[in-house]
Formats: sequence, C-alpha cells, structure tokens
Amino acid sequence: MDVQTYKHLPVLTRDRVDRTLSRIDAVLQSNRRELWTYITFVALLFGAGIACLIAAIVDGRYGWSIPPVITTALLHWPLRAIRDIRRKNIALAIAPALIELLLADEAVAEIRRLLRTL
Repeated sequence: MDVQTYKHLPVLTRDRVDRTLSRIDAVLQSNRRELWTYITFVALLFGAGIACLIAAIVDGRYGWSIPPVITTALLHWPLRAIRDIRRKNIALAIAPALIELLLADEAVAEIRRLLRTL
C-alpha cells in the first residue's frame, strides 16, 4: 500500500472505528423505526381493504368492493419504501465488517462502492 496515496484519509484508530460503528448502529435503529412505521401502514391499508370487501359481500352492495382496489394500489409505495430500507440496512450492516476485516485500501474501495449504491 502506498502511503502517499492515502495520506488524505484519517488514520483508523479503535476510537474512530467505535464511533463509526455507533453511528451505523444509530442509523440502523432509526431505519428499524421507519420500517415498522411502514409495515404498520401497510397492515392498516390491507385491513381496511379486507374490511371493505367483507362489508360488500355481507351487505350485497358491491360498490364497497371498489375501496379494496384503491387500497391495494396504495400499497405499492410503502412496500417499495420497505424494500429500499431493507437494502440500505443490509449495506449498513456490512460496513462494520468491511472496516474491521479488509485491508485499508480494500476497505476504502469497498466502502466507496457501497456508498454509491446507497
């Protein structure tokens, strides 16, 4: 490894690694809260759609079957957000392993690649 190439990078000390890992843990915790908010929203939308469908069947008023179509269409955005959050969580969970296990030059390249995907 050429020291001149990486002289602009900070030296990785145990303290810096611990601070980085604690920031990653904080982001993962925040993402977990956001993920559960979306999952709750999806469950409520799905429950509302099922309730309207059951009401349409029981009452014989088939106009009530239109809201489940709308609620199903509304599920697209929260489900996409859930997928994106999980993808980011996986990337963030891999970051500590990259920091600790790879050589410095390999870790820098992998983390840069990881940040581009986020």
